[in-house]
Amino acid sequence: MHNFRKITDHFYAAPQIEPDEIDIAASEGFAAIIMNRPDGETPDQPATALIKDRADANQLPFVHIPITAPPQMSDVKATLEVLKAHEGQKVLAFCRSGTRSTTLWAYAVALDKAMPVNDILTAAMNGGYDLSPHRPALEALFAL
Repeated sequence: MHNFRKITDHFYAAPQIEPDEIDIAASEGFAAIIMNRPDGETPDQPATALIKDRADANQLPFVHIPITAPPQMSDVKATLEVLKAHEGQKVLAFCRSGTRSTTLWAYAVALDKAMPVNDILTAAMNGGYDLSPHRPALEALFAL
C-alpha cells in the first residue's frame, strides 16, 4: 500500500517507498521521482540502486538530492530544476517521512515565486506536513 500524499496537483510527497512502489507511481502517471534520503540513512531503507533501477525500468527520471539538515540553496535549486523540467506533470519526492521532501519543494516554490507563502504552507498542511516553522525562511526566499 503506497502513501503518496498530494501536496498540489503536480507534487506529491511520501515516506520511504519500496522499489515496487515505483511501478505504482508509473501507473499513476508520475513523471519523475526525487529521493531526498542519503544512502544508508537507516539500516531498513532499500538501497538507492534498487529504487533507481526500478525507475529506469519504468522510464521515470530519478533524481537523488540527499538532505539531512535544513535545505542548502543548491538543494533548493536542484529541486526547482526537476519541477521546471516536469512542469504540468506529477512529481513524487520521498524521504523517511516526507517532511524533508515537502520542505524542499516549499523552498523551491518560494524561490520561484510560484505560490504565495500562505498557499505553500496550506498545501503542505493539507498533505499532512506542518511547515509553519519555516515561514520566515520561505518569506525570505520569496522576497529574493
